[in-house]
Amino acid sequence: MGNHSSQSMFMAWLAAVVLVCSVSLSSCSSEPGASAPVGPVEDTTTPPPPQTDTSQQQDTTQKPPPVEECVSTQSYFKQYVWGQVLSSKCVGCHNNQGVASATNMVLQTSSITGYMDHNYQVVSNIAGYEFQGTSLLLLKPSQQISHKGGLVLTTDSEEYAILESFIPQVFDPVECEEPVGEEDAFFQSVVLTDALETYRKATMLLSGRHPTVDEEAFLQVGGEAALSQLLDALLLEDGFYQWVRETFNDRLLTDKYLPGGSSTGLMNTADYPNRRWYDDLEYPVDEYFRSLGKKYTNPGVAREPLELIVHVVKNNRPFTEVLTADYIMVNPFSAHSYGVADAVTFNNPMNPAEFQEVQIPGIPHSGVMTSLMFLNRFPTTATNRNRHRSRVIWDLFLATDVLKLAERPIDPTSIVDHNPTMFNKDCAVCHEVIDPLGGTFQNWNNAGRYLPPEEGWFPDMRPPGYGDETLPIDESSQALQWLAPRLTGDGRFVTATVRTIYNGLLGSMPLLPPNEAEEDEATPANYQAKLAAYEAQQNELIQIGEDFVASNYNLRTIVKGLIESGYFRARSIDPDVSLSEERLAELEGLGAARLATPEQLERRVEALTGFPWRNNSTSPDYLLNVNEYLVFFGGIDSNNIIKRLTSPNGIMASVGERLANEVACRVTGRDMTLSPDQRRLFPYVEKGYVPEDENGFPIPQAINAIKENIRYLHWRMLGERLSPSHPDLEAVYQLFYDTWKEGMAGLESGDIPTALPYICRASTEYWTQAKLPAGTEVVYDTNYVIRSWMAVMSYYLSDFDVLYQ
Repeated sequence: MGNHSSQSMFMAWLAAVVLVCSVSLSSCSSEPGASAPVGPVEDTTTPPPPQTDTSQQQDTTQKPPPVEECVSTQSYFKQYVWGQVLSSKCVGCHNNQGVASATNMVLQTSSITGYMDHNYQVVSNIAGYEFQGTSLLLLKPSQQISHKGGLVLTTDSEEYAILESFIPQVFDPVECEEPVGEEDAFFQSVVLTDALETYRKATMLLSGRHPTVDEEAFLQVGGEAALSQLLDALLLEDGFYQWVRETFNDRLLTDKYLPGGSSTGLMNTADYPNRRWYDDLEYPVDEYFRSLGKKYTNPGVAREPLELIVHVVKNNRPFTEVLTADYIMVNPFSAHSYGVADAVTFNNPMNPAEFQEVQIPGIPHSGVMTSLMFLNRFPTTATNRNRHRSRVIWDLFLATDVLKLAERPIDPTSIVDHNPTMFNKDCAVCHEVIDPLGGTFQNWNNAGRYLPPEEGWFPDMRPPGYGDETLPIDESSQALQWLAPRLTGDGRFVTATVRTIYNGLLGSMPLLPPNEAEEDEATPANYQAKLAAYEAQQNELIQIGEDFVASNYNLRTIVKGLIESGYFRARSIDPDVSLSEERLAELEGLGAARLATPEQLERRVEALTGFPWRNNSTSPDYLLNVNEYLVFFGGIDSNNIIKRLTSPNGIMASVGERLANEVACRVTGRDMTLSPDQRRLFPYVEKGYVPEDENGFPIPQAINAIKENIRYLHWRMLGERLSPSHPDLEAVYQLFYDTWKEGMAGLESGDIPTALPYICRASTEYWTQAKLPAGTEVVYDTNYVIRSWMAVMSYYLSDFDVLYQ
């Protein structure tokens, strides 16, 4: 947490932009300084790693370590055998769905809990098989004996030497004395938010509001126990369900169809002849209902898969139901489009936010997968054959990027096979995984219509199925209903769900093992640190996943578990602790220091100030409008722009600067028009409170009130409770005082008018536009107090803790 300088609001914004890196809980510029890891065992029969010529380029390849220090066999396997060889050279084929799935060497990826222990056991077993005195672990990949995967390693390669060094350890494992107490020590030297700070952060993010006075008092007395109780209540609020919609739309991207009639236009008229039912209503008899239909039918259809997810969460259903649900969700208006208005009863037939379950006759529903919006958002073609849909399912619900299974680049000239997706080993690496699942979508065409093929699935593709199972013929008409329980029963479903919620809460995906993250290649100097960070996080996420399963897949279990974890609560490094470069590498990236999304920032501004950032009370919010700042501030439109920007650029900085200045202008006077007990910003001061009298003598009572209000603002806006004498508060007071002195000089010289700019005035009630009672309006600023508080508000609104989550 940096000091809040009083120089200017613009410097505060600039500091937030420049210091985005430094707010991460580690140094961003530390140079690798540790020596290379050391070897596990001194074995004179093990050939040394081959020497390479470093005169032309720096070699960053991790080599089998020297032998001066103890490295256990397990650690050697993680860092070298898996990290350097298997994860990049072997797992693409040797996995549960790969071309080598029928062999004795079936590896698991990091999306599966306990994958490293499983892989260690499998590879150790393979290492024990020999042919003419040499392990198959060496003979196969170097093609000294038949290997269907072809030549993977040459005998003079670094990878071959790593495997060669590992084999003796299988029979005589190296065990090292582990440091005592390390298991629970990962968050030592990290400052975590207390119960009140954690709850404030959660309410602002999940529900777009500030903690109430009663909640603050309850937390100050009850601590962690009170936090747990309040989180349970928070996760029942409407704001939380809106956060769920946004989090899953970032993956599903079905909000593409929200504008205009985009979603109803996708409904085939043969299947849904009443898709635009409101056009057939008589005028003017049904004009009111017709106008509602035009407004709310399209969003009801477009949001169907997201409302299904919210429905499951809201009703404490097992989250597996997002794939197994044998129904869709409709509101009172979209029900007419689907032709099921007579089959469902609504509590309020005029409420577009009310969604109910319903089954479409003749459709074998299977949750999100059979949603018209999902099927159109991820379409297929005659040649794609549902492979795109399959890839999305693997990624979204099984935490597996199938495109990464083939690490080796494919040479197009090498593809000479008939049907290479089945017979070319380079192609089959991915298609063994993608194609069977893609076949289970066989009954759904490019437009998302349920049209089972008369002649069955393509015979030149692998049969539809999942894992080792092939789709039974008698299940083909409801193939996705057959698939759904197999997906949700896979342990990777839990991993994928935890990852999605982690990303929604912290703004980044969970760590990958070293060298699996494309943008973060480990070096010999920091590999162990990165591995330690990954394993510590995995232990936490695995426990949360197990709690998720034990709660009957209640999604709130994941959300609450992550909020209470150190990953959500990490605030800074303890300034009194000196850390090694290795420890800093472990903590790199810890904490949620990501630019707030436009949706989060818009809610935050209204929660903090009481007013939204928009032109007037009925106009769209600037940060939510695609024609204003939604995209400029890093948001997505779910159509062409589908990835959020999480680091600021020049345009985003300008938007943040305008927000700070304009919102400060609009809300300061309006808050002053309210009675003190209703104010969110200025409960301790009045319009006439100036720090000095006409003769320049201090007015202690006014100064104390101003400083107390600044202290209150510091907590409300930034979440920091500081002592009255804290230098940060004094700096903000100095900003107020300097602005006031300069403004008073301008008023006396006539260079500054007493009337406020039009948009900064408050002469009417914001929401109703009713004229305010005489004496309460704020139109003139004769003592420059209003504009001095505007400077303070602009400063706070441009602070890092407002603009970042």
